[in-house]
Amino acid sequence: MPISLPRNTRLIYSYISALIVANVSGPQYVYPAFGTSLQTRFNWPALENSVVSTSCFIGASFSGPVSSWLIETRGIQQTLRISALIVFFGPFLVALTYAGRLPDHFILCTFYWICTGFGGSTAYLCALNSQSHNFKHQRGLSIGPVAAALSLCGVFYSQINDIWFNKETTKTPFDSDNTYHFLIFMSASMSIGIFMGSFFLGKITDNYQPLSSNSEQLMGDGSDRDNSYDLNVLSVEDELLYKDQEDEDQETSLSGIKFIKHPIGFSLFSTMFIVIGIGYAYIANIGHMLSSLSDNPSKHLLNFHITLFGLSNCVSRIIFSVLSDVLNNVFGVHRLWIFVLAIISLLISLYYLTVHVSAVEDLLPCTVVISSIYGMIFGVAPIVVTEFGAELFARNWGWMLFAPAMGSQAFNLLFGAFYDYQTKKQSRNTCHGTICFKNTFQICIIGSSVVLLITFFVILKLNLHKRNASTIKSNLICA
Repeated sequence: MPISLPRNTRLIYSYISALIVANVSGPQYVYPAFGTSLQTRFNWPALENSVVSTSCFIGASFSGPVSSWLIETRGIQQTLRISALIVFFGPFLVALTYAGRLPDHFILCTFYWICTGFGGSTAYLCALNSQSHNFKHQRGLSIGPVAAALSLCGVFYSQINDIWFNKETTKTPFDSDNTYHFLIFMSASMSIGIFMGSFFLGKITDNYQPLSSNSEQLMGDGSDRDNSYDLNVLSVEDELLYKDQEDEDQETSLSGIKFIKHPIGFSLFSTMFIVIGIGYAYIANIGHMLSSLSDNPSKHLLNFHITLFGLSNCVSRIIFSVLSDVLNNVFGVHRLWIFVLAIISLLISLYYLTVHVSAVEDLLPCTVVISSIYGMIFGVAPIVVTEFGAELFARNWGWMLFAPAMGSQAFNLLFGAFYDYQTKKQSRNTCHGTICFKNTFQICIIGSSVVLLITFFVILKLNLHKRNASTIKSNLICA
C-alpha cells in the first residue's frame, strides 16, 4: 500500500481487506455443505469420513507455529501470497479426485484438506495480526468483526452452493456434477480473495517524524514552554501513536509454553479444547445427525443448518467481543467471565440435545445455541491473547490453535466410533435414532463440566472475581 496515503486511509483499506480475507479463509466451515456428497461418491465409512471432515480444521489449527514463523520471517504480504497458492490447490485437487482423475484414498483427501486448512488459517492469522497492530485501543471492535467475517465464510459458500449448485442428482462423468463445479469455484474465489488482501494488509507505520522529534520541533528554542502546551498542539495521529506506545509498554509479554502455563493461558487452552472441539464436531456431523432423525433429509435443510450456524456464530463474535471490551474497560470484569457464560450455556444445550431431541426440528435451537457459544469463544479468545503482547500475538495464537485442533479431532473420532458401532448394531447402512449421537454428547457434558471447574479455579486464584481493573492487571503481571 502506498505510504503516501494518509494513515487513516491506509487503516480503512487495511480493515476492509482484513474482512475480505477472513471471509474467504474458513474452508473448514464450508466442508459440511458438500461433505456428504464426497462420502457418497467414495463410499467412506463413518469413521473415515470423520477423519476427512475434520482434516481441514486440523490443518487450520496445527498450522499455528508454522504460520507465525512465516509471518515473522516473510512478512504479511508474502505470507498471504503463499497462502493463496496453497488454498487454490487444495480444493482443486479434491475436485480432480472427485472427477476420477486422481486416486480417491481417504488419506490423500485428508492431506489435501489439511493443506487447505493450513492456507486459510495462515491468511486469517495475517488479518488478525494486522488488526492487533493497527487498532490497539478498541481491540474488541477491530478483531471482533474480523473474527465474525471468518464465520460468515460458511454462510457465504453454503448459500452459493444452495442457489447455484443445488441439484442433488449426480451426473456421469463426475466432472459434470455440481459438487465438482462447486469445488472449482471454491478454489478460485478463496485464492483470489486472499491474494488481493496481500496488497493492503500489514502493520501501518507512520509516514512522518516520530513523536519525540515532533515534540522537540514544537518546543524549538523556547525552553520555558511547558509539556502540557506541547501535547495540546500535537496532532490527533501523534496522540494515538503516543498512546499506542504506552499500551505496548504496559502489556505483559509471554510467549509459547510460558503463555500456555500461565493460569489464564491454560484456562483458555482448556476451554478451546472442549468448547470449540464440541462445536466443530457438531457442525461437521450435522449431516449424519439429520440423517439419523429423518430418512431422507434434503440438501436445502443441510445448507440451512450450516447457514444458521454461520450467522449465529458471526453475530455472537461481534456482540461478545465488543461486550468483553465494555465489561473489561468500563466495569473491570475480566474476559474469562465470558468463557464461564459460554461453558454454562453449552452444558444446558448438551443436556437438551441428549434428552429432548427426537426430531429434525428439535435440532434448530441446538444449532443456534452451540454456534453462538462457538462464536463467544472465538470472538473473545484472540483479544485475551493480545493482552500478553501484541508483538507476540501471531506466535501465541498459533500455539493456542492446537487446542481446538486436538479437541475437534477427539470429539469427531468419538462421534464416528459411536455412529459406526450403532450402525453395525442396527444392521443397516446408516444409523437411525438419537442413540447414534446421544452417547457422544453425554461424554461432552463431562468434559464441559471439568473445564468449567478449571475456569472457576483460575478466576478465584487470580482474584478475577473482583471488579477492579487495577487488581486484574496486577494479578496478570504477578501470576
